[in-house]
Amino acid sequence: MAAVSTLIDRIYRDFLNKPDDLSAFSRLDGAISSTTSTSVVYESGLFSTEEENLLGNGAIVEVGKELMLVTSANTSTRTLTVARGYAGTDAATHLDETNIFINPTFPRKSVYDAVSDNISRLYPSLYNVTTTNVTSSSTYQEVPASTVEVLTSYVQNSTGDQYTSAGIQLLRDFPPSSTNTAVQFYNTSNGKTVHLVVKRKFVRPTDETSDIESVCLVAPEYEQIVMVGAVADIIGATDIDASTQEFITEKLAAESYPVGSGERLRNALLRLRSLLIDEARGNLRSLYPAPVSIMNINYSA
Repeated sequence: MAAVSTLIDRIYRDFLNKPDDLSAFSRLDGAISSTTSTSVVYESGLFSTEEENLLGNGAIVEVGKELMLVTSANTSTRTLTVARGYAGTDAATHLDETNIFINPTFPRKSVYDAVSDNISRLYPSLYNVTTTNVTSSSTYQEVPASTVEVLTSYVQNSTGDQYTSAGIQLLRDFPPSSTNTAVQFYNTSNGKTVHLVVKRKFVRPTDETSDIESVCLVAPEYEQIVMVGAVADIIGATDIDASTQEFITEKLAAESYPVGSGERLRNALLRLRSLLIDEARGNLRSLYPAPVSIMNINYSA
């Protein structure tokens, strides 16, 4: 299991942070709360004199996903007076020894937002496939949240010698179900175990700690699509230097996807994302043909 933070770290490593680009950073010398702390103390020995000179009034420091605006700095006591939650970020609690970065080119909050947007954006081109069992009855049975379609439904016949398609109707936006989604049965005896394969939307993360696969429902083979799309969004909103553009171009070429002569880097990334989605969508279609629907009741193909 991997958290969203892992994907963010991979984006920095693989696309945004050049190997020879050592960002100025130190670490907190003591935890700070989300509400009361306007002073930040950093550890000694990590910022150089030149880097400390950048910490004057108006500098921006980043701790976790929070940006802080420096209003004054005392380098003798290693203390910064800051305005919390700068530029639309949220003031948060930060543990002792959390990294502090000066004037980040690619703020972590921006990368997190781009990853979250691209997870949500995977659907409807792609979708999660979940297998679950329910027991047929005369009333509804709950199915996993974010289910948008039943792909297959099999139930053992009355003689027990074979499985046949169960008549299923999906109930979406259905308040009686705790997951807001349920199925009801037609032409299926009560008390039978029905094996379902369902299509689900991806789930936007609520924090960096959200698990990519179990919470956001993003399979490992889709992570590259999310990363490429996120990087395209980030560089589309940020002026990046020539060396960073060259680094990303070289990374794409190493993956057998060279950027065309005169092509904008963001367009090349979006084109790669489209190709990756087409490939993944083809795999899904071959594995899960569309079910046959008769009078709004699905029967597996």
